[in-house]
Amino acid sequence: MDTLQYWAHKVMQIGDAAANFRFVQCISCCLSSHQRSPLHEIQEWNGSFWVNSTLREIGLIYQLGHGGFSCPFPDDLARTMTVIEAPIIHEIRMRYCRCAKSDNADNLEQLMRNAWYPATVTDPGTCATFRCLETYRMYNIVGNLNVQDFITALERVTDSSASSGLTWLPDRYRQFQRMARQWAALKRLRRAGRGHDPEGVEKTKLGQCAVNCWACPHDGRNLPDDWREVDPKYQFLYMLILAVDANFRLKNCLRSNEIDDPSLGPGWGYLVEPRRYHRHLKKYVNKKDASTCIAFAALLQKDTRLTSGLRVSGVGGVVCARYECMRPNGLGDLQKGERYTNMDWIVMAALAGVSLLLLTISYDIACQWKINFKERQGKLPEDMRLPKEVKIQCALPVWHAGSHNEPCQNENSLSFKPGVGKTDGEGVERTWGRTNPAAHHTKDSGLGQRADTLEGVIDNQNFLKNIGQGDALQRKLVVAIAERDKQVTNFKDVNKTVSAEVRVEWKRMVDDWLVDPTKTNPYTLKLKDCPTEAEVRLQVRKDEEKLNVSGTTPLHGRSTTAFLTAGIQIEDAQQRIVAELAGTVLIAADRENKIEEWCHAVLVKISKFRMLQTIYMPGAVWAMENADPARDPDAAPPRPEKVKLWMPSEMAGADEDDVLRGCIPGLVDMEVKLCVAQCDNSLASLRSRLHAKRWLIGFRNENVSGQVQATKARTLIGQVGERAESYARRYRRGRTAVVQLKGEDAFPHLRELKPEHVVLDGDNGESDVAARKKLAMIGARRGARVPRNAPGTSKRVMSWIWTAPGALEKEEERLHDSIRIEWARAHARKTRWSEEVMLLREEMRRTIVLETFHRPKQDQKDRNAK
Repeated sequence: MDTLQYWAHKVMQIGDAAANFRFVQCISCCLSSHQRSPLHEIQEWNGSFWVNSTLREIGLIYQLGHGGFSCPFPDDLARTMTVIEAPIIHEIRMRYCRCAKSDNADNLEQLMRNAWYPATVTDPGTCATFRCLETYRMYNIVGNLNVQDFITALERVTDSSASSGLTWLPDRYRQFQRMARQWAALKRLRRAGRGHDPEGVEKTKLGQCAVNCWACPHDGRNLPDDWREVDPKYQFLYMLILAVDANFRLKNCLRSNEIDDPSLGPGWGYLVEPRRYHRHLKKYVNKKDASTCIAFAALLQKDTRLTSGLRVSGVGGVVCARYECMRPNGLGDLQKGERYTNMDWIVMAALAGVSLLLLTISYDIACQWKINFKERQGKLPEDMRLPKEVKIQCALPVWHAGSHNEPCQNENSLSFKPGVGKTDGEGVERTWGRTNPAAHHTKDSGLGQRADTLEGVIDNQNFLKNIGQGDALQRKLVVAIAERDKQVTNFKDVNKTVSAEVRVEWKRMVDDWLVDPTKTNPYTLKLKDCPTEAEVRLQVRKDEEKLNVSGTTPLHGRSTTAFLTAGIQIEDAQQRIVAELAGTVLIAADRENKIEEWCHAVLVKISKFRMLQTIYMPGAVWAMENADPARDPDAAPPRPEKVKLWMPSEMAGADEDDVLRGCIPGLVDMEVKLCVAQCDNSLASLRSRLHAKRWLIGFRNENVSGQVQATKARTLIGQVGERAESYARRYRRGRTAVVQLKGEDAFPHLRELKPEHVVLDGDNGESDVAARKKLAMIGARRGARVPRNAPGTSKRVMSWIWTAPGALEKEEERLHDSIRIEWARAHARKTRWSEEVMLLREEMRRTIVLETFHRPKQDQKDRNAK
């Protein structure tokens, strides 16, 4: 090229440095070859080197309506158009077509036929290619890229010096933002088939543009015709199972208002219709909600969340609990925490128009939310109320249930609810994990922009869930069948330990409780001589209320008892994670993922606890600040299960006066009462598990033979022993707190619990030693060694835990109840896994049916349109 003289010829190089091929043409050939390709990049030889140029600069005028070919009757005016394409922003010259070949299409139609989307409907000067808009849409929903960053990147690629001000490029941020929103809305409408409706897009119904879960039951689409008449014991196969929760990451600041920034299709997707929703909320602005069970519930936080300057403090959501798909109209903004008024509307909006007989709702505050739910439902519009024949059961998610007191867990645990299989109810938390990355660029946007962005993100999630269900269902079924067989075998082993008459009695107790929860709970131990933790909390709260009346304790709109209980429950959660990591608790197949989810939940609770700690324990804040410099700055931060909470009992190194000064009045005494109750109840549960262990050991010694059966028996005994050890650790933790605050002599009945104390008379007796030797000898070629420290009957003494308050004199009665609990729980595990297998097979069928359902419907729409 150096031999070409610049003044004799001008030559053009087609393609940039990253192109797959590059070639050189003269100007006339370049214009001719780019009649139909106006968005190519070119460079011009200036006699010394190549410089960037454009087709507009060398005289190309693109002809719309003919794909670039000449028009017999073009528009007189050649216009300049900015076309945004990835990765270049182009400036081109173009003409509209005015001949008959374009079928009298107006300017907008000609641009759309050329796959260019106009930025305005009146004389557009900016367009974006369909490919560019789709590229941005995918970057936005997958990578959370916002318009500002996307346009800035295109500008840098087009001209790297433009951002410095050395050269000028047209600012197309607002235009592209408008086009991108419209494009995403049109894609949702197109996918929903709204273009085939003769009545037009404006007749779109609420939730019609949402992607539904293929595996969920949909009457008239993937359910059998006679599903309402099926045998009652199989009706659970057509039950809808939902998970409800709130997310306080998706905030929105006060900027523009709803009138200035409307959503493109309000209520057509996943968010509730805003006008009716806000009118309803205005009726209950001062409505107060109360919680009597969970200490660290979101209800406790609703009145003091940092809502200053926020238009939206978070969102409430309803998802399919089985496959984590967001329900149509299952998302709504929260103005001030997780109020019943908001959550009731969101839940019922997600159920509007659904035909069903059975409904299960998993909610981390279900124990409180379900109270008076039917009365609150009557305050909603009539079209949002459930029919009276629908049976509703509310339950606690499996992990969150650990934050509730034990009676509440046993009454509301999802593990004991019929028909739910092995649904854990925690799927909504995983849904938030995928939506939270969008919080950064939706926090400061208008409500309409935010709504449209969330619609796209959730659209993507539901779509990916659906297309992955084939593989997921198959893998889940393999695991479920294996686990079902295992649990059935385990239950048979437990079932053999009791007589036929007792089995009938216990089965009747379980059935009666499922029908009427007010009857005796088969999963709960009868505690007679010591008050339960719930009773102690109630008494402490009453004492606190008396102090409030006298004006001696500032409450700050908060319950001091609930604050302390929250700390204790966080410690329980931390201990559970420690046990999981140590391998002392039976774990699921996805152990690592489960532990990470638990760690995340604990961190969230700790962060909320720290906010309240500044109110109730200002001294703890000072103690944490002093302890922080002592930590090695190069060391990794402590894991969630090892984070020190700085409860009053943990402020070591300070005398009692310093501890008292660092807390609000009465806080130390309240912790002492709660920890004493924790110790008493832990001892009661420990004794129960030891009774169950002894019963199983006795049955094994008398009836078990063979290596396989012996291994099963040993595994079962080990499970019960692990549960007993967990209660022993809980007792030690509570006693340590009491001793730190009041000393050894304040509660003499709370003695030190050593490993040798965690035994039952007969647990290590001769019969058990013989059984150990028998197990060791099975399949062995030579005699196995029996533990030397196994005590004989003459040297055995009763542990003090059997003489402490709460230990029943009638040991056999406690033993009977302990075995009943183990039997009932084993029965529940066996039943849930059997249900899981049946549910998975039904969900496989529903998924296949729903995938093929839309095809004939779409063909009919096409015929109607013609």
